[in-house]
Amino acid sequence: MFPILQIGHLAIQTPGLFLLIGLYLGLSLMERYLDRYGLQGGDMYTLVFGALISAAVGGRLTYAAQNLPAFIASPASLVALNPTLWDATGGVILGLGFSVWYAIHKKMKLWPLLDSLSPLLAVMMIAIGLAQLAAGSAYGAPARLPWSIYLWGAWRQPSQIYETIGAIFVLGWVLKRLSKTRDGFLPKPAPGGLFWEFVAWTAALRLFLEAFRGDSPLLTGQFRTAQVLAWLVLAVSLWMLGKKSNIHTIST
Repeated sequence: MFPILQIGHLAIQTPGLFLLIGLYLGLSLMERYLDRYGLQGGDMYTLVFGALISAAVGGRLTYAAQNLPAFIASPASLVALNPTLWDATGGVILGLGFSVWYAIHKKMKLWPLLDSLSPLLAVMMIAIGLAQLAAGSAYGAPARLPWSIYLWGAWRQPSQIYETIGAIFVLGWVLKRLSKTRDGFLPKPAPGGLFWEFVAWTAALRLFLEAFRGDSPLLTGQFRTAQVLAWLVLAVSLWMLGKKSNIHTIST
């Protein structure tokens, strides 16, 4: 779509710019609510940036190990600023590994920690949608609609815009639950409840919006791999919400 923003002689990768802006805004929003969870801003910033660096290094090293001859022939590629030279599995494992180690080292309580990260994660979901729109990735299925976008040689569903709108809704939900003015029909979230509500809404949206995608792999003739995973995540998150609601009711 518009992967490069040209300012004079300066060429900026627009997807990366959206992600950096999202990270900044998400961290700023997260910091506003840390006091209620008894967490320190310095510790949280170290955890987030340490996890990001670990994920970047882990993903690149895993990708290099899988394509060793190419990296031996061109060692400079190991530090190239190319996000495609990255393995998601290795990145996630090392990023989570650092997060777990640091949280244990700092004796952070799990549920307050996850609740405090929810605003950051919600903002980053918006940033990811915009980054995908800019890069032309996560594109939609062919469709000729008044709001279709022309991409990769065909008119398509604007799936990236759908996902961005859905992420904005989830962020609104998170902010509403964080507000001091409570909904009359919703109790105060139990510890960990905000995080699992965020996960449940995100999984439900993925389950629905995946139907408009044109690039994600099909598991069967009707269901996509991401939809099956979303079903599992949604089931786990709803089970956790039910469990936490019961525990919170008993304790109060």
